[in-house]
Amino acid sequence: MLTGDGRLRRYIIVLMLLLAGCQTLSPTVNTSTLPNRLINFWESASGHLNSPDEIQPFQFAARTGDGISAHVLGTGTFRLTLQTADGTVVAQSANPLEAALPADGTYTLLVQAAAAGDYELSLIYTDRPNPADYTPTPAPTEIVTPSATPPYYARFGTFVDELSSGQTVDGTFDAPEVQHVYTFTAQAGQYLGLYMERVSGTVDPVVHVYLPTGDELASDDNSGGNRAALLRNVQLPVDGLYSIQAWGRGFAGNYRLALNLVSEFIVVTPQFQPTATATPRVEEVLEPTLAPAVVGEALVDHVPVLGVIERKGDFDRYPITVTQGQLITVGVRPDTNFRAKLELFDPEGLLIMTATPATSNAGGDALIPALMAAQSGTYVAFVTGEANSTGGYSIAYGVGFSHSETRRGETVPDQIYDGNIQRRGLSEVWTVDLNRNDVISAAASIGQGNLDPVLELIAPDGALVAMDDNGGGNRDAQIASALAPVAGRYHLRVSSANASGQGAYTLVWRIISRPPTATPVPGRVLLLSYDDSVPANTYQYYTFYAQAGTQVEVHVMAQPGSSLDAVAALLAPDGSVLGQGDDEDNNINPRFYVPLPVDGTYRVRVNGYLTSGAFTLTVNALYKR
Repeated sequence: MLTGDGRLRRYIIVLMLLLAGCQTLSPTVNTSTLPNRLINFWESASGHLNSPDEIQPFQFAARTGDGISAHVLGTGTFRLTLQTADGTVVAQSANPLEAALPADGTYTLLVQAAAAGDYELSLIYTDRPNPADYTPTPAPTEIVTPSATPPYYARFGTFVDELSSGQTVDGTFDAPEVQHVYTFTAQAGQYLGLYMERVSGTVDPVVHVYLPTGDELASDDNSGGNRAALLRNVQLPVDGLYSIQAWGRGFAGNYRLALNLVSEFIVVTPQFQPTATATPRVEEVLEPTLAPAVVGEALVDHVPVLGVIERKGDFDRYPITVTQGQLITVGVRPDTNFRAKLELFDPEGLLIMTATPATSNAGGDALIPALMAAQSGTYVAFVTGEANSTGGYSIAYGVGFSHSETRRGETVPDQIYDGNIQRRGLSEVWTVDLNRNDVISAAASIGQGNLDPVLELIAPDGALVAMDDNGGGNRDAQIASALAPVAGRYHLRVSSANASGQGAYTLVWRIISRPPTATPVPGRVLLLSYDDSVPANTYQYYTFYAQAGTQVEVHVMAQPGSSLDAVAALLAPDGSVLGQGDDEDNNINPRFYVPLPVDGTYRVRVNGYLTSGAFTLTVNALYKR
C-alpha cells in the first residue's frame, strides 16, 4: 500500500509523463530526438549519444523563480537548451546552463554533443542548499570512527543503523521505492562478506556497497540463491566508514542482512557442472517488478507496466505492434476500487474488442484473450474507467495465450514440479539448462481446475523451439522430442489454451539423449547476478569486485518475451574496455571471457542494439578441475 508521500510521488510522476506526451520540441534540421527521460534535482543521469545529430531530452517539474543549474560531464563539447512545455526556449548554453524559471510547470533540457560518446547530466538548484549535505550528529560510540558519517549517504536512501562485523539485523520495507542505508567501519585490507535474504513478503533483495568517498565498490542481486543477494571476498581498499544500500526492488516485506569482516581471503569451492540427479535450486515465485508506463511507448511482449487514471473521463493509450496471423492476449488488472474498461482498436482505427472485469471472468482482470490479428500494424489498447471511476492498474500484452508470466525457477530432469495458473491470461515459466544437441521431452499434466495446458520450449534467444497443446491426451500437453540447437538456458512456458482456463498442473522433463562433452566444463564461482531491464538508447552499469588473474565469464541473456538484442562490455577499474560481446553462441545473447589484470572494482556495461527489454546478467569466475 502506498503511503501519503508515495501517492504524491506517483501522482507527480504520472503528471509529468502525461505532460511529456503532449510536449512538442522545436524542430532541428538534420537531427533525431531520442525518447524523453526524467531527471530529478540533486541527481545525475548517464547516457550515450551516437552522433552529433542526436538530441536527448530530459524532463523535470519546477516552480516560478526556481534558480537551476545543469551541467554535463563527458569527453568533448556539449550544448544544453532549456525549454518550457510548449517548446519556448528559456536558455541555451555550451555548458553549464543556468537559469531562473519563469513559471510553474514541466521543463525540458535538451542535451546535444559535438561528437558521439558517453555523458553524465546533473541538475541542481542554485538558490538552496543540497539536502544531502546535512550531516546528522553521530551517537556516542566506543568505536573510533575515522571520519564523520559521510554527507552523500542520504542520496542512497533512509539511514537505519551502523553495523559491526558478525552482526545480523532484520528490516522491513513497508512502501515501494524505499532503500535502507547501513554503515560500517573497516580497515584497509579486510575482506567483506555481505548477505541479504527475504524473510517474509515478496522482497527481492539487492545490495550496493560504497566507499567512504561515495564511489560504488560492489553490488549484487541474485548470487546467494533463492533470489538472495551475496557479496564475498571484497577486499576493502582504505580505512573509513563504508555504506550499504539495501533495496527490495519495490516489494514489501521483511528481510535479514548479515555483515562479516575478516582478515583472510575465504576460499570458495567452484561449482562444476551438475549431474542429472542434482537437487534443483528453485527460485521464489515472484510477480515481475513493474515499471511506470511511458506515455506513447509501445507495450513489450509479456512485460507489464503500471498506469493510473487520475481524473474522471481520462484515458491512457498503449500501442502494440502485431504481425498478421499472430495470437495476442491483452489484460488489465485494476486496483480495488477502479472499474477498468479495456478497448482494442485495429491499425485502421476500428474498435474490435471491449473487455471489463465483469465480462472477462478472469479473477478481476479485464481480458482480451487469444485474438488473431487480421492484419499487420500498430494496434492500440485504451484504458478508461467505467462510471467515471479512477485509480491505478497494470496492463500487459503477450503473443500467444498469456499476457503476463511468473518465473518459477530452475529445474532438473526427471523431477515433478507443481504449478498453478491462478487467473486466465497468465503463464508460468521454468528454467532448463541444456547442452547443444541435447534431445529432451517434456509434459504438463492437468490437476484441479479447468486448465488446458499449452507447453512451449523457448531457446536462449527467445525463439520457439517446440510447442504442444493436447499431445499427451486428456488435455495434457506433451513435447515428445525437441532438439536444443545451442547450449544455454532454455525456458518451459505453461499457459492455458485460448487463455480460457486456470488451475493446477504438474511439469516434468527428461533427457532423451545427450552427446558427450568434448572438453571439461570449467568450475564456476558466481561473482555477480542481476535481473533487470534496459531502456532504448541507454547504458546501464553493474559493479563487482574481483582479484587479479581471475578468468571471468560475462553473460547477458534476454529474458523470455523480451525483444532485447543486448550488447555488453567489461570495464576495468580505470575505465578502459577489457572485453565486449554482442552475438555469441549462435544467438543474440552476449557471452565473452576476460582475464582480470588487477584487484579492484569492475563494471559491466549493458545496452540494447536499437532495442530495449528485460535480461539476466551473470559474471562467473572460472576454474579448471
